[in-house]
Formats: sequence, structure tokens, C-alpha cells
Amino acid sequence: MKKDIHPNYVECQVTCACGNHFTTRATVPEIKVGVCSACHPFFTGKKSRVVSEAGRLEKFNRKYAGMNYGQREESSD
Repeated sequence: MKKDIHPNYVECQVTCACGNHFTTRATVPEIKVGVCSACHPFFTGKKSRVVSEAGRLEKFNRKYAGMNYGQREESSD
């Protein structure tokens, strides 16, 4: 390996949003993550978080339901 071109490989403190933290090694001293093995549903076997986000189109349609967007109203003759 060439000298003086590789980053420093140091101990790293990983902190999860659930409060869990552990030490590993990386090129940065601190990493913050949103999900770890202590709170991820795959590892815990529970559905701790309900992830129900509607698609972008459904969200748009709900937001603007009933608007005519400048179109002429159809008359029933």
C-alpha cells in the first residue's frame, strides 16, 4: 500500500435514534443512524413503527380533491 493516502481508521461511536449506542471502527469518529439492530422490526420481530406513507399521486389527489383547476364546470342540461 502507498503511504499517506489512506484515511485514518479510528474507533467510532454509533448512536441510534432509539437511544442505543455502540462502538465500532470507521474513518469518522461519530455516526448517527435512524434505525439499528435493536429497534429494526426485522431483528426484533415486532412491528414497532408503522410505516404507512401514501404515494405521491394519492397524496396530491387527497390534497386537491374537489378543485376544478380553472376548468369550466360541466352543466347538466
